[in-house]
Amino acid sequence: MSVTKRRLTIAKAMSEAIAAAMDKDPSVLVLGEDIGRLGGVFGTTQGLLDRFGADRVRDTPISETAFIGAAVGLAASGMRPIVELMFVDFFGVCMDAIYNLAAKQSYFSGGRVPCPMVLMTSVGGGYGDAGQHSQCLYATFAHLPGLKVVMPSNSPRS
Repeated sequence: MSVTKRRLTIAKAMSEAIAAAMDKDPSVLVLGEDIGRLGGVFGTTQGLLDRFGADRVRDTPISETAFIGAAVGLAASGMRPIVELMFVDFFGVCMDAIYNLAAKQSYFSGGRVPCPMVLMTSVGGGYGDAGQHSQCLYATFAHLPGLKVVMPSNSPRS
C-alpha cells in the first residue's frame, strides 16, 4: 500500500484539525478577533467561516476578558469553544477568567461542571513583534492546576 505524504504549515494543520473537530461535534465553535473572514492573523481558522457559518465561527470585539469569560460560560453550558487570542501577551488581561474560572471550574463543582475549552495563541519572538507580542508564557500556564499546555511542532521525518 502506498502512503501519500503531505507537507502542511502548522497553521494549515491546525485549521484542518479544528474543521475535523467541528465536523465531528456540533458543539464545537470558534471565537476570537479576526478569525472569520480574515481566517486568523496566522491563518489557523482559514476557511472555517465559509464552511461552518457565523454561528460557529464568531469574530469578537477587542475585549479578551469578555470573550474568554464567554467561552467559560459556553463550556459550562455544554459547548466546546476553541478560543484564539492573537498573542500570548493578551492572556494577562484575562488571567482571572483563565485561572479562576476556566482552570478551576471542575474543581469548584466537584467535577460536575467541566470546562472543555481550548485556548490557542502564538508565543515567542522571531516574527518581529517586539516586546508587546513576543513572550513565552507556557511555563506559567503549565504550573496552574486545571490547565494543560500543548504545543504543535513539526512531525518527525520518515
